Amino acid sequence: MSGAQERIQEMLRRFEEQATAAAQLKDKMGEIRGEARSRDGAVTATVAPSGAVLDLKLGPEAVKQSHTALQAAIMQTLREATQQAAETMNATVEPVLGDRAEQFREAFNAGAVQPMTGTTGREEQPESRPAPSGPAQAKPAAARREQDWDDDDFSGQSFLR
Repeated sequence: MSGAQERIQEMLRRFEEQATAAAQLKDKMGEIRGEARSRDGAVTATVAPSGAVLDLKLGPEAVKQSHTALQAAIMQTLREATQQAAETMNATVEPVLGDRAEQFREAFNAGAVQPMTGTTGREEQPESRPAPSGPAQAKPAAARREQDWDDDDFSGQSFLR
């Protein structure tokens, strides 16, 4: 076998190992859950690492609380469960991704559900700003697409690295 063929075989072997590791990581990530229970046991929540609520159970103690106390207990329990899921996710990906784990966390969190704030249950609203006026607004869609062709430029490197 020539040197070039040996290098190609080695590259293929490494690729297959990486693909196997990625498939195993994907399976592990799909199983990650965070679960928390309120101090009084009235609320139990199960969430995915993304913050998606998978299960919410209210015990008999829940109906004995005021609506605002119950709301606060639910939100706190969801936060705790999400934190637990995030910690489990980090512990799962860190050994596999090594120094790239931080990049993974940033990418993962970019698509995560933003937490609700306050006790009103409403998300904070961004400041309302007036729409721009003038020549920039009048630019045709084709010109805007042409100008934005490189928005996802990763400087010659794949975002998967």
